[in-house]
Amino acid sequence: MKPLTMQRPNPLQPELEYLIRLQRPAATLQLREGYPRALMAGGHLSRFQGRGIEFDEVRPYQPGDDIRSMDWRVTARTGKPHTKLFREERERPALLLLDMRPAMFFATRGALKAVIAAECATLLAWSIMHHGDRVGSMLFDASAAKTSALIRPGRGKRSVMRLLGNIVNHPQWQQRTNGQGASLFSALQKASHAALTGSMLMIVSDGRGIDEACVILLRQLLKHHNIVFVLVYDQFEAEMTDVGLLQASDGYTVKQADTASRAVRNKHSERFAERRDALQRLDMLPGFFLIECATTDDPYTALQTRLGISR
Repeated sequence: MKPLTMQRPNPLQPELEYLIRLQRPAATLQLREGYPRALMAGGHLSRFQGRGIEFDEVRPYQPGDDIRSMDWRVTARTGKPHTKLFREERERPALLLLDMRPAMFFATRGALKAVIAAECATLLAWSIMHHGDRVGSMLFDASAAKTSALIRPGRGKRSVMRLLGNIVNHPQWQQRTNGQGASLFSALQKASHAALTGSMLMIVSDGRGIDEACVILLRQLLKHHNIVFVLVYDQFEAEMTDVGLLQASDGYTVKQADTASRAVRNKHSERFAERRDALQRLDMLPGFFLIECATTDDPYTALQTRLGISR
């Protein structure tokens, strides 16, 4: 598969036609097959936990049945012990959380972080659809009070197209909003309330604002969900080089940074290292999967390298 970035029409803003075309390569991504491989429930090779279970029927209690599955209402009504039977769900809902805060509209090379993130989210959404699972989405941006309207997990192309519409029509492409934006913690909280138990949470972000509270919340979410975190970054964030005095603006304020100062460079790099380290420690936990994608990387290749491809 040729790198997708060779075909990207605009490194500063995603185009709907291009995002739709990503449907074809996304079909080869395998969300249930990757490193490390282990046989899980459902007969799929996966690093992730097995799918959830859903209620099937009630039958009379038999010796050996799990008492935690007792149906006490039916038991009380009939006067005889009954237990609930469950079956494995044949689909697993996924919720995509896409970071559209002001800091995502930055790059020193390649494409804007927001463009790379949009392509990663699009590829994941198409892949989920191709696997027959339900996909929902939510964007969080410069508004500290709210995120974009939640698209609840649904089957088929319509749910993906609604996500793509929210991406390409997002106002941040036309005018940057002043302020730091909603915190990653608040976005995760909203996602935790929206996601059904057993869902796969897919977070595409530069990880800004990941602190101890976020780590604790992500650990709690792992009790009920699988988590894929796509860390999007610019190499300048990971390692600031000496290029003299820099000026940066968000359209409202201007700040300067003397990159000739080793202390300035070290402090800048340490911030990114702290974010990456926190995510890499989470990546060691069952059910958490970290994927890194730089602004110069091809999103399909970055996802394919970690997730694998279907044969």
